[in-house]
Amino acid sequence: MKPLRIVHCANFSESKYGAVYYAIDRKLSNGLIRNGHFVYDFSYREVAKNATFFKSKKFGLKKANEALLQTLANIRPDLLLLGHSELITIETLKKAKKAYPHLKIAMWWVDPFEKIDHIPERLSVIDTFFATTGTTYLKQIFGKNTYATLHFFPNICDDSIEAPSFENQTYEYDLLYIGREDERRKDFLEFIKSLKKIKLGMFGQTKANLLLGYHYYDTLQKTKIALNFSRFNDIELYSSDRIIQLTASGVMVMCPKIPYFTRLFGKNEIVYFDSREDFETKLKYYLTHDNERKQIAMRGFHKAHASYNEIRTAQFMLEAIYTLPFSESYEWIEEHA
Repeated sequence: MKPLRIVHCANFSESKYGAVYYAIDRKLSNGLIRNGHFVYDFSYREVAKNATFFKSKKFGLKKANEALLQTLANIRPDLLLLGHSELITIETLKKAKKAYPHLKIAMWWVDPFEKIDHIPERLSVIDTFFATTGTTYLKQIFGKNTYATLHFFPNICDDSIEAPSFENQTYEYDLLYIGREDERRKDFLEFIKSLKKIKLGMFGQTKANLLLGYHYYDTLQKTKIALNFSRFNDIELYSSDRIIQLTASGVMVMCPKIPYFTRLFGKNEIVYFDSREDFETKLKYYLTHDNERKQIAMRGFHKAHASYNEIRTAQFMLEAIYTLPFSESYEWIEEHA
């Protein structure tokens, strides 16, 4: 593939000053660049906020859309890649398509499908839509009559961001959970709080105990086992991006059984459980069998970095967007539609 010019319109969280430098938008831009392409990061929320005196995204919406069109005019990209770009209007995308008939427009999505009013209408304009959710589920939500092709893509790790923790010999936590305590997770989190003789670390339930930036990955280095528990654990192939941050950092991960998720991580790469009792039994076992725990963590680490790294995932996405023959037997390839 010849080098492409790409405008990547996503969050990039610039006003957080590196607190979430490991987010998927930056990893994906890294992967596209490392595949030999030019990428211009367009931080649409920052443009919107900076366009108004009161730093309001709502009142800066018009300016953000105008600025995106100006950026396309200046760069004349081959591809406009949209992340979680809810402020960009369908009218702007139609204008872009009309002005630049050669332009491909694709979009990625890594959150649960809540607050998605802007997505269905886009599927009549954009060429390709990627989500960290199985395509069977995508078709159930959006229907089969879309212009866009629907693809699953995995949560992404990055060798320059996630590093292993295998050499660590001192641990601060036996079990770590990072995430909100919403209604879907409340009962299970109350259960793990009740476990005896466990050094438990819990972060992210409120703004007061968020774990971000360097401190996030430093804490992972001091953790034996991490719990991956998304808001939804019954949707095929779906997990929050925490799964890749944990596995790619060399922590042994415990995760509820997610439909078809063993296609991404086998039973010897993360530890699955199907009940509270099963979780407690397996947790206690691996806390007293360090070598087995480390072996599972190592296999999960190598799987994450070999299969779901930023270069390979970006390569897959470009091949899907341009309907090229897939250059590798991607683990998730049968999920494309």
